[in-house]
Amino acid sequence: MILLEKVLARGGGLAVLDLGFGAGLFARRIRPACRYLAGVELDPEAAEAGERFFDQPVVGDLLEGISGPWKERFDVVVAGDVLEHLPRPEDLLAALRPLLKSDGALLVSLPNVANVTVRIGLLFGRFAYAPRGILDRTHVRFFTRATGRALLEENGYRVVSVAATAMPLELALPALGRPPLAGLVRATAAFAARLWPTLLGYQFVYEARPS
Repeated sequence: MILLEKVLARGGGLAVLDLGFGAGLFARRIRPACRYLAGVELDPEAAEAGERFFDQPVVGDLLEGISGPWKERFDVVVAGDVLEHLPRPEDLLAALRPLLKSDGALLVSLPNVANVTVRIGLLFGRFAYAPRGILDRTHVRFFTRATGRALLEENGYRVVSVAATAMPLELALPALGRPPLAGLVRATAAFAARLWPTLLGYQFVYEARPS
């Protein structure tokens, strides 16, 4: 997972804010690297499962929740699959800037609406929402690689890197996620995302700094 790699690459003793932490699956994996781990989650049921990994979990609306008060500014703020659920992600991005240390990083993942699966659907006149994935029915904003970058740059951030994630083919065909095919399928999907990210990337992960 690219988000995980980027957090762990910053070393230990981190202060991290995890937005939309859910059941805490991501928090559990970064917990050993964190001196101070805070988070905000809207869903009380999910938060109850995940809050044990946090020093300061907050349950509630993101924009209200990030007002803190927090114990300190953050080395990393993680917004994984969050901004596409907000009618005005610009408001959240503006509120996050003062929470970051001067050398802090905002890590954002956004689904790629220009993915080949969406393009083929449009070719045949289909744009159908689904329970999960790129066209999750709770998504209210849609982004390509370029418009995701523009969102960050127009709201006070400098994009340091952009990486595409592999398509989760095993969700469509579960057999592809089991041995002996799993390793080969994952490696092929990852290679395809690197080769043609705008078409075959499933999500884009942006690392940005306050500008």
